Amino acid sequence: MADMKVLMKPIETITVHSKEGIIRPEKYRIMEEEETIVVRIDKIFTRSEDKSAGSRELIFGCQGVINGLMKNFELKYRVAECKWFLYRM
Repeated sequence: MADMKVLMKPIETITVHSKEGIIRPEKYRIMEEEETIVVRIDKIFTRSEDKSAGSRELIFGCQGVINGLMKNFELKYRVAECKWFLYRM
């Protein structure tokens, strides 16, 4: 079985908040090898909540175009830190 490496990178994210307080990511920006990449989130498949090391996280299963290809990815928001992360498998 091949090793599956999970890559976690901090990202800048633009979000929308409903009047009920529900947060939804719209797009994110990340630096890859000195290049800035902006990804618009076309679809959110899943939204869940988890506690990691006692810290609340919101987890979004998303889809968007990255380098011309439609890809699935996961975004995590650490509530206490107010930080977003991109997770890739």
